[in-house]
Amino acid sequence: MKNTNLKDDVEYIIHSDSKGNIIGPIPKNEAHSEGIRVNQTHYSTWSMIYNLSSGQYGIQLKNPNKHDKYGAGKWDMGVAGHNCYIKENDSYRPIGFDENLIKEAKEEIGIDLKMHNTREDFLNEIKNNIKQPLGFIFKKFHYLTDINNEWVGLGLIITSNNKVKFEDGEVIDFKWLSPNELKKYLEVNNNYCAPLPLVFEKAEKFRKKYLK
Repeated sequence: MKNTNLKDDVEYIIHSDSKGNIIGPIPKNEAHSEGIRVNQTHYSTWSMIYNLSSGQYGIQLKNPNKHDKYGAGKWDMGVAGHNCYIKENDSYRPIGFDENLIKEAKEEIGIDLKMHNTREDFLNEIKNNIKQPLGFIFKKFHYLTDINNEWVGLGLIITSNNKVKFEDGEVIDFKWLSPNELKKYLEVNNNYCAPLPLVFEKAEKFRKKYLK
């Protein structure tokens, strides 16, 4: 679905139904406004990043000046962002989860991500030798709470390097924790974004099942 009547100075994200079927573009500030945020579903790409060499997950600290009241200055999952519309040849198209994870990983923590379309290809390349960070969207689901209404593509990023670089100022700090350390952190702290425990739980389940 392409659109030609959108404004260049407005950031549009993907409005969908609760099953992920795309309805069309919606301005991001409108999608996050009171009364609309919880009543209209929009796309988001989420992920955890796991260092296979150190056995640690990475979590990011969001810039308090660049996020809404629900995420500003809080710790969050490895890489995340809303799926937006990008302009190509005088029209706009919505970007999918793979493309969006590549985009967000570069902007937020400065890594060049290679995505895989199938679990088999993802796991085979991990076994053969990781030459660059690898990503795979392993689950899609509707996330509905009293403050959020999102159709989520959930990914796992595998890396062998702890180096990150904050490209766009969305992230101001990053730390690596073992699964047990992250579990304990979530139990004794509250300065984190609401979806983080759920995302960590799903990523750990996938990792334990497929990454021996």
